[in-house]
Amino acid sequence: MRALTILSLLLAGPVGLAAQAAASLCYHARPKADCGAFLLTNFGGYLMVGKDDWGDSHFREVADWGAMVNVGEKDAVGGSVFASVDRAGLLLGPEVRYRRWLSASAGLDVAVGTPLVSSSGSIASGSITGLVRWSPSPWFAVAARPEALRWTSAVSCTPGACVTATRYHPRMSLGVEIGGIPGVVLTGLGAAASYAVFLLVASSD
Repeated sequence: MRALTILSLLLAGPVGLAAQAAASLCYHARPKADCGAFLLTNFGGYLMVGKDDWGDSHFREVADWGAMVNVGEKDAVGGSVFASVDRAGLLLGPEVRYRRWLSASAGLDVAVGTPLVSSSGSIASGSITGLVRWSPSPWFAVAARPEALRWTSAVSCTPGACVTATRYHPRMSLGVEIGGIPGVVLTGLGAAASYAVFLLVASSD
């Protein structure tokens, strides 16, 4: 009987901590008074600013999923994984994030990361992605995504060959993001639409 009592006490600690952590995890992001941690499920539509080597299509879609921990009354830190589809192709990579809570529902996020996967062979490692995001509510935000992508492009060409160079190319996209459950739904719809466009383009080649 005594052994069972000791065993139950040993199990109660981890189980209680796990239950407390689960209780403090929120799907509706709020500051520390209400949430110990919260999930991110964002989907955004963006317009590219300026021109680059990939043509004239200016639309971009970005899915950004992750989690953050409230480390203070006004501060949260965490990370996310973004998937971006635009005229440069598919980019996929991690970002580290910081949020400053402006009120019980509004926040300002900044993030920096790097794409680890690219469908374009011309984008080299070492590219830098960024995010500045203002959200007046957990489900809506306006955002800017500055980037410095390292890609290989032709510097000069002769009839026989081209000289190429890999260099940083800055670009900017501006848009809006939807979070929470609507962000989950729009991520699925965006992925399905992108895949349908890919099949359509592939069949026409």
